[in-house]
Amino acid sequence: MEATLKTIHLNTVLILILSFFVTSCSAPALREATPEENLRSARSNITKHRYEKAFETLEELRYATAGTRLGGEVQFLLGETSYKRGKYPEAESYYAAYLTTYPGGPFSEQALYMQAMSKIKQLQKRKIGFLSYKTYIPHDRDISLLREARVLFELYAEMYPTGKWIAAATEQAKDLLIKEGRHELEIASFYLRKKSPRSALARANRVLDGKYPENIKTEAREMIREVQQSLPVDGEGQDL
Repeated sequence: MEATLKTIHLNTVLILILSFFVTSCSAPALREATPEENLRSARSNITKHRYEKAFETLEELRYATAGTRLGGEVQFLLGETSYKRGKYPEAESYYAAYLTTYPGGPFSEQALYMQAMSKIKQLQKRKIGFLSYKTYIPHDRDISLLREARVLFELYAEMYPTGKWIAAATEQAKDLLIKEGRHELEIASFYLRKKSPRSALARANRVLDGKYPENIKTEAREMIREVQQSLPVDGEGQDL
């Protein structure tokens, strides 16, 4: 009787082991997700505002899809997810890379507009006064970021005169041109206060040579007259 029970127990164990191997062999092998599936996952996460997770997936896809039909969308969405995460310099770089690598691609219009908006966001983070026409003079008196944003909006208006964001781009370009002109005058005033009249004169003349509104050019002419009166006689005095 005892021998019979041992035999039954042994057979049961063997059956369980055999069942395990049969099940393991018949189960489908796990496979790695395709780039298309990963891209769909990233799109889904963007829709659900899971921008960090979407960015991680896109970053992994970036090199795997370079030069393929998916590469352009991956590059563009890297810009989108960076922008949504508040990483504006990175977003600007991704948008610019898309426009360089995939000129005329399906996301070109939006990429150009968003590249300009990325610069605006950088300006707003750098100085809140930018929003209210308060004096904005970086420590190095460099307002190139403002000018670059304005040029991008003007480029958008030129390339997409009936584009989706044409009204906003035109208004932004006009607004930035006024800010740029006023900032140039503020920098000229700064140089004048620092007793650097020739630097002030050069800055005011830059306004006259630009395409700024006439009221700003009038202010520049008045400043030039003021600067000329302060110029040292017989070469006395040096600019900072």
